[in-house]
Amino acid sequence: MTHVDDTIPPLSWGEMEAIFLRLATTDTKKTMVRHLIEATRKQAQFMTSGGVMTELMYIASAMLDTDFRPSMRELDDSEVSLSSSASPPLRHGS
Repeated sequence: MTHVDDTIPPLSWGEMEAIFLRLATTDTKKTMVRHLIEATRKQAQFMTSGGVMTELMYIASAMLDTDFRPSMRELDDSEVSLSSSASPPLRHGS
């Protein structure tokens, strides 16, 4: 009987970005991928591996959502932080 490893093979952030760039259906989404992967990479040290994977699944679902069609203007004008939804809550008074 062959032993099957129950872990996910290692994948670099660059390889992950390349995968999501292939999923992105518009130039705007391609721009978003770069920002979202970078934000997730920076926050990964503060998250569980499951939390990182959840964030990556959120990015993938946004790239695959055919009804999600952000414009470059929206991306440029956005005041919203590119931080992950799994960010820790702000401290009172922050």
